[in-house]
Amino acid sequence: MSSRQNPEPMTIEEGCKLIDAAVTKLTRIIEGKPEPPFASHEYIGNYTIVYNMCIQKPPYDLSGQLYEKYGAIFQDYDKDTILPSIMEKHDEYMLRELSRWSDINKIMVRWLSHFFYYLDRYYIARSGNSG
Repeated sequence: MSSRQNPEPMTIEEGCKLIDAAVTKLTRIIEGKPEPPFASHEYIGNYTIVYNMCIQKPPYDLSGQLYEKYGAIFQDYDKDTILPSIMEKHDEYMLRELSRWSDINKIMVRWLSHFFYYLDRYYIARSGNSG
């Protein structure tokens, strides 16, 4: 992902497509699937996408929509991946699965909080949303 000097405004669709690719890579990594780790330029690129989406001037400021996307990432992952995996187990196996997914979720939260750090600094602080 290249740096954007005086970029054209990024649409929510363009930004979400890039974010979705990063989230897919992250979930593959934390679930132990074959995936190379994030290179420094990818990590910085993901942060930069969020940054650029937040600093665009109205009417192109996408921080509110990005905030909704951030929440939807977790909701969708929980609903589509974690919950079905837990619900197919019973008794102590369910508890073990819950513990395993809890550990995975903590890692996901930590990584995504780094990618979305500027959103936290900028939008959440400015709008009064606390998550």
